[in-house]
Amino acid sequence: MKPFNKSDFTPAVRDPNSERVYTGPDHLAALQSAEDDDIHYLGQENTGFLHKDGTFYTRAETEKEWGFKTSEDLKE
Repeated sequence: MKPFNKSDFTPAVRDPNSERVYTGPDHLAALQSAEDDDIHYLGQENTGFLHKDGTFYTRAETEKEWGFKTSEDLKE
């Protein structure tokens, strides 16, 4: 697995239609910050993490590459 800094990733959800990404201290908060967008559930395809470089990674991608998949995994 690739080494990483926990602070480089933020829990995020991505609107499947607009591709807009919303972040928060955890995935539920990110979902709630989506306001009027049509995100109603935390599915595998639209739930993940935003890297500090602006790249969105799904939970499956972060688990495969870095070994984490929940916001709890990023806490100290």
